[in-house]
Amino acid sequence: MEDETRRLLTWVDAHAVPPRHDEVEPWLLAQGWTLCGEGDWARAYRSPTGRLAARVSPFDPACAFTVALYREGAGTRYLPRLDAHRSLDGGGQLMVMELLDAMPVDEAQQWHRRLHDPAAHRADPELAAAAALIDDVHRRAEAELPWCGPLDDNPGNVMRDAAGRAKFVDLFYVQGLVLYDKALTAPVEVVAAIPAGLRRHMFEIPAIGREAGPDEVARMRAAIAAADDGTTG
Repeated sequence: MEDETRRLLTWVDAHAVPPRHDEVEPWLLAQGWTLCGEGDWARAYRSPTGRLAARVSPFDPACAFTVALYREGAGTRYLPRLDAHRSLDGGGQLMVMELLDAMPVDEAQQWHRRLHDPAAHRADPELAAAAALIDDVHRRAEAELPWCGPLDDNPGNVMRDAAGRAKFVDLFYVQGLVLYDKALTAPVEVVAAIPAGLRRHMFEIPAIGREAGPDEVARMRAAIAAADDGTTG
C-alpha cells in the first residue's frame, strides 16, 4: 500500500463514525491532492505523487458492485487496481485506485465493442475473462440494485493506465433520471428501496448541482422527508 493511501486511511479510520464526503474532500486538498475529474456521482482527486486517484461520492448505491468487480477481478488486465474502499457517512463512498488517463473517444468506443464481441474474446482470453466477470457482477446488480442501468458504454468509462493499457471503469450505475424523478413523483418508492442511512446526501452528488435548480432540489428533499415521516400517499 502506498504511503498516500495509508495516510488517508489512517485519517478516515480515526473517526469514531465515518467522515462525510464534504470532510474528506477538504482533507485531500489540504494534503496536496488535486481535483482531476467530476462525473455525475463523484469527484476524483489526483494524489501528490500522481500515481493514485481518490474517488469521493456523496451517494452512490452502485459503488458496492463496482468494488466487488475490482476486487474479484484483481490482477485482471482490463480492470483497474483498487487499493482501498471505505463507506462514508450517509451512503457516501471513497475509493483509492491507480490513476488512469482519458482515452480518445473513438478508441474507447472500439473497446466497448470488443467487450461484447465473441471474436475479440476468442483472440484475447483475458478480455473474455473480464467480460464474463463484468456480466456476472452486472447480473447481481440488476437483481439487487434499485433502478440499475445497463452497462455504461460512455467513452469515459474506458481509460488508460500508466502503461497505456485499456481499463474498464464505473460500468454500473443507478439510472439517475429515474431515481430523481421518483423523488418527486413517487418518493415512497425511493424511501422503500434505499434505506435512509444510505441516502442522507443523495441531493449532493455533482449532477444535482449542474442539472437541478435549488427550488427543484428543495421540492425533492421535502417529498423524501415527507415519505420518511409517513405523511405521503
